[in-house]
Amino acid sequence: MHNRNCRQAKIWYDLAGPGERAQNPTGWKLVGGLVGACFAVGGQEREWRTVTDAYEAIRNQPSGDCKYVAGRRTLQQLAEFRIAHPKGKIRIRPAPKSVQACPPGIKEMRPQRAAPEDTVFVHGTWPSEVTVYLDSQPVTILPHPDYPPCCHNTAVTFEVPKDTPDGQVRVTLRTRTITLDAGLLTISRS
Repeated sequence: MHNRNCRQAKIWYDLAGPGERAQNPTGWKLVGGLVGACFAVGGQEREWRTVTDAYEAIRNQPSGDCKYVAGRRTLQQLAEFRIAHPKGKIRIRPAPKSVQACPPGIKEMRPQRAAPEDTVFVHGTWPSEVTVYLDSQPVTILPHPDYPPCCHNTAVTFEVPKDTPDGQVRVTLRTRTITLDAGLLTISRS
């Protein structure tokens, strides 16, 4: 919805269906409220009820990941403004490119000392799928059953290539738009 494509957001929400929405009712109530807000600020007055009802349903559920917290804060501000100013108009402007609900960063890399063919784990947040590099050489990411390849509070694992020489290599994760420095990995066969 960051591009104000309300119809596409509504289609996506509807395609999820009640079964999927039942798995995370609070999160989906938030999404439904934000979809309603997208239409409401565009002039569809009846959608304000969706906004205020969604906020009322989640107002006592403040915790969640960074995307949930940012979305909840937005829904709260919209609902409270509408309640205080029922005839007021709201204009939505795009956030500056530097504003992110979940700022990217590396939380940890372990181990920090590995031999060729050892598996290394990097945990953090990034905006899209990453490519992992040892110095300037890309390495293959191994699938991890507990972590998706993207985005908030996730992880990637990779195997140190067999031909990596002993010494220190810099581990970086790259997306199309950012590079994250995971630090130095010491390669040692002993």
